[in-house]
Amino acid sequence: MRPASIRHAVVTLPALDLRIEPRHASELRSQLLLGETVTILATRGGGAWMRVRNEADGYVGWVRGWGLVPASRTRVARWKRLATARISTPLALVRTVGGRGTAGARSHGPAPAVSPVFFGNRVIAGRAGQGWVPVELPDGRRGRIPRSAVAGTRRPTLEARVASLMGTPYLWGGRTPAGYDCSAFVQQVLLEQGIRVPRDAKDQCRAAVRLADGAPPRPGDLAFFRTPREAPSHVGLSLGGEYFAHCRGRVAVASLDPSNPLCDKELLPQFMGWYRP
Repeated sequence: MRPASIRHAVVTLPALDLRIEPRHASELRSQLLLGETVTILATRGGGAWMRVRNEADGYVGWVRGWGLVPASRTRVARWKRLATARISTPLALVRTVGGRGTAGARSHGPAPAVSPVFFGNRVIAGRAGQGWVPVELPDGRRGRIPRSAVAGTRRPTLEARVASLMGTPYLWGGRTPAGYDCSAFVQQVLLEQGIRVPRDAKDQCRAAVRLADGAPPRPGDLAFFRTPREAPSHVGLSLGGEYFAHCRGRVAVASLDPSNPLCDKELLPQFMGWYRP
């Protein structure tokens, strides 16, 4: 049980489900990502469930306490200062250093895994060497990951990132390459490009500026969709011209041209226009 004075925590699982109510059968509202920090608002079951606010996007919901490391404000500030490395591949494995078994004998196979990590997870990274980078997770576990899995000074293009996530399945509330919803896909891809947008499609639309009719979108602009008299419920990411990437069933590339085989004719009548975040 955490001390009553501890009101903050760091996420220590690659993805931690955020639910509307403190039970596993409750609707998945969103997910927290490893390295994100939260404010603890309430607890149930002696800390088995915690109601938290994600500092990254303001989302509030219930999570299992096993996915958090309660921390003082000072420790959270230290984590934010040091955990500047982001995972840049859809999935990577943090492995133990040295490839040794539990008895200390050198193993002939790969080193045991410490934890998987997803695109967008934050870790503390040390100095790279011989193709590997030493990393530390929020709960103090340490290991190493391939150097190619850590974002460098040159970020990939938007098109390259979309290509790396093609085929990712749709998951309501999902925020990882194991499953995205439409707005989280847009949010995470743009964040890597240095553009912060809200979590939900309707809020992303409010925070964007609509382009004039006929104005050509540029890569990174947003296409919003809605049914009549409803708030925006779907969003896609412009790749230039009439093409956009979105997560509807899976991450895919679509077109607004009815004659194009990539056109989603069911979605087309709901198109609201192009917006710039």
